[in-house]
Amino acid sequence: MAAIEEHAPASILDQDLYKFCMQQAVLEHYPDADAEYRFVNRDPSILFNRDSFEWLQERISSMAELRATSEDLEYLRSACPYFSADYIAYLSEFKYNPSAEVTCSIDESSGILSLRVCGNWTRIILYEVPLLAMIAESHYRFVDTDWNYVGQREKIAAKGQQLVDAGCRFAEFGTRRRRSFMTQDIVMSELSRIKPGSGGLSGTSNVYLARKYGVRPVGTIGHEWIMGIAALETTYREADRLALLKWQQTYRGQLAVALTDTFGTRVFFATFGRDLADIYDSVRHDSGDPLAFAQAVYEHYKGLGVDPSTKTIIFSDSLTPEISIGIKNRCDSYGIGCSFGIGTNFTNDFSLASNPARGGTALNIVIKLFECGGRPCVKLSDDRTKYTGDIDEVKRAQSELAEFYSI
Repeated sequence: MAAIEEHAPASILDQDLYKFCMQQAVLEHYPDADAEYRFVNRDPSILFNRDSFEWLQERISSMAELRATSEDLEYLRSACPYFSADYIAYLSEFKYNPSAEVTCSIDESSGILSLRVCGNWTRIILYEVPLLAMIAESHYRFVDTDWNYVGQREKIAAKGQQLVDAGCRFAEFGTRRRRSFMTQDIVMSELSRIKPGSGGLSGTSNVYLARKYGVRPVGTIGHEWIMGIAALETTYREADRLALLKWQQTYRGQLAVALTDTFGTRVFFATFGRDLADIYDSVRHDSGDPLAFAQAVYEHYKGLGVDPSTKTIIFSDSLTPEISIGIKNRCDSYGIGCSFGIGTNFTNDFSLASNPARGGTALNIVIKLFECGGRPCVKLSDDRTKYTGDIDEVKRAQSELAEFYSI
């Protein structure tokens, strides 16, 4: 059994796969576009202090030393054959430049952390996930310290076994919200040991840990791909369709998972016709009622004349084993496949060390694309609490999509 690592590795592969996938697509379609990302803390009660900020600053600066090694590149060629030779060559020369691309500050009187990433979109697209992981770890090292690893192995083993016994196919998606790298390493160590049945572990989003534990790295599209295209192509109505068509041009039937909620699923379904339904094997749910979504997907496929049993829904919004099992039962009733990407519940489910009967607090933080090509970017989602972007631009997007939104 591989040894658990106490500290995050100095590896460019300590990253979610979908960031590499999107980087390749942006490199092909929009190599000259500039962009800006901003940190958003969805829970204003979560604050930071000087020690957490200074530790975070050191970690951000250290990103300048990361390079893809020859072993990293060979692994990507083997495990991810959809990466082109041109992209692997690009990645071989890639390096972060945080002193020029990342601006981070703290208001010590309020404990509010601010962070922005600016630069060429292709270059800065890889920052989001490692920065979120660092921000989370800084909070749990220096602010919320009433926790330990007691019982974590047993807890994650029980969750994994519960999912397997229920016939759920699931992946570990916890990099961005992990309490520490060691937490995620423990999670993957335990999940990879569980004997599969009708359900089982399908992989992890973290490329480093996929290689370490001999499982498949998994991931495809994030909201930023669609948000950026909406800004660059100046359309919200057609952004989902354009994004999926461009993705198909890059991946030619591989990584065929369509993300549905960037501007709301009603908007998505309006342009997800039979041509795209034939190309894309799966759709992903990331906000709103999952049971209502399963029904909507089933009915949409039936309306297109597509057999739902040939398709899969991937669920990834705030999942627990219990929620996942309930969703699976509903999907089974429709005869449609399903799988689950579980993040925070795997890598940030802790009790207080001082009172194990009380659960700890998991962060609810994101880094979202704020601007692309000089134009503002927004996300509407099926959950209003997940709306992001300039409020005036949100209203403009809703105006363009007025048939789907009550303004």
